[in-house]
Amino acid sequence: MRHADLELYRDPDHGAPNALGQQLAKTPWWMISIALHAVFVMLAYLVMFDAAPVVPPQDIVMEVAEVPEDPWKDDEIPPEIDSDIELPPAEVPRENPELSDDVDPSTDENVDDVASGEPENASDRAIERESRFTNLAIGVGGGPAAKWGLRGLGGKYTGGKGGPPGGGQKRERVNAGIAWLARHQAPDGSWSCDNFQACCKKNVCDGPGATAEHTPGTSALAVLAFLGAGHTHRHGPYREVVKRGVRYLQSIQSPDGCVGAKTGQGHYIYNHAIATMALAEAYGMTGTPTLRATAQAAVDFLVGAQNPYMGWRYGVRPGDNDTSVTGWAVLALKSALLADLTVPPEAFAGARNWLDKATDDSYFKTGYTQKGDNGARASEAQRYRPTEAMTAAALTCRIFMGSRPDEPAVKGAVSLLVNQVPTWEPETGNDFYYWYYATLGMFQVGGEAWSRWEKGLEAALVKTQRRGGDEEGSWDPCDAWGHAGGRVYATAINILSLEVYYRYSKVLKDK
Repeated sequence: MRHADLELYRDPDHGAPNALGQQLAKTPWWMISIALHAVFVMLAYLVMFDAAPVVPPQDIVMEVAEVPEDPWKDDEIPPEIDSDIELPPAEVPRENPELSDDVDPSTDENVDDVASGEPENASDRAIERESRFTNLAIGVGGGPAAKWGLRGLGGKYTGGKGGPPGGGQKRERVNAGIAWLARHQAPDGSWSCDNFQACCKKNVCDGPGATAEHTPGTSALAVLAFLGAGHTHRHGPYREVVKRGVRYLQSIQSPDGCVGAKTGQGHYIYNHAIATMALAEAYGMTGTPTLRATAQAAVDFLVGAQNPYMGWRYGVRPGDNDTSVTGWAVLALKSALLADLTVPPEAFAGARNWLDKATDDSYFKTGYTQKGDNGARASEAQRYRPTEAMTAAALTCRIFMGSRPDEPAVKGAVSLLVNQVPTWEPETGNDFYYWYYATLGMFQVGGEAWSRWEKGLEAALVKTQRRGGDEEGSWDPCDAWGHAGGRVYATAINILSLEVYYRYSKVLKDK
């Protein structure tokens, strides 16, 4: 270290270099630089730490979000049924991303309140919230917009210009009928064919069905009536009613897929086919994942019951065929196909084979169990005059299986049906089953034939629906099959006829 530098470290009192100065004089300059920098860094850190604001101690408050009520919670549903089906909340991903569960709580009514009367515009609101579909009909090109007509279009009519004539009045009648069904649902979710009167409140309705054997079928028809108006187990003011109905159908499904007990000498196939249609449409309209397995199992059983290369009758592959059971099976498989369930094309090919075999080549009248017979009539219904019920079923099935309006079998069937339009003749002429099938088929055909049919249907059903009392919204079971299905059957199937505008999209264009 230089002499001038040493002057910095002299003891001011004695003039001699102090100890620190002597030590520093011996220390290399680079070590002194490092030490000074370290001191500066330490001082800066202490200044920053001292300047930090002092935060007074505070109580920690944790807010726990409210857990939504289990959508499956229902004290009226037995636990063993409760576990059959799952309704996940809207945010849970599902198999079909196009489907939506969005519900506006401000427009949903309490099901108990709705069940006691007729909700204003309830059907319209439910339809507007229902899931959307892309264009598809059963492999034949499809209707103008949606798989299930108005249900997938937020309430827009798909059948032609200007909407359905008298549509508002028909919709009111549909709402009244659905309200009656809601009031007469049993606690287990069924609609008892022979004991629905246990649910009557004001007075006891008349018109019970013959036996409980048909309850699975009438319950499935009731579920279809709700679905046809846009009410599902996810959406709408009747979602709890539909939920219980779907659970009931699931609860009576056996491991082999059959819905309902195998009783009645094979007649259970009627119950099963209608229940298959209800389960398929409930799945197709909501995309509920656990419903897919249930519906597919029902479809598989129905396909397995078909006679090879032919149609259906009573039981599993019985060897003989009939147009009535075949008609319900085709409608069920059509709904299954629209719901993206697996349906082998051979099933439709076999049904067509049977219909061709049972239809004559001159007038294109379709028989019940063979060509040229007088159609289906149970012994209790002999007093009702024969109708073209089997011809109507064949027409609808053919259209849904791809027949065109210019085909002889279609044109011939229309010419027969248009001369036997609905007229309310409870003593000898009513046949709600015939009206249902013919309404589906004639609506698809359109044109003048549909106009004539629709006028007859409106006169027969809109003005004859019961008003007042506990029967309000229902129809008397005064037709060829009312003795078997009773008031529940009559009400459900007539609702389905009035819902024709929005049950399926148009497959054929109006003439």
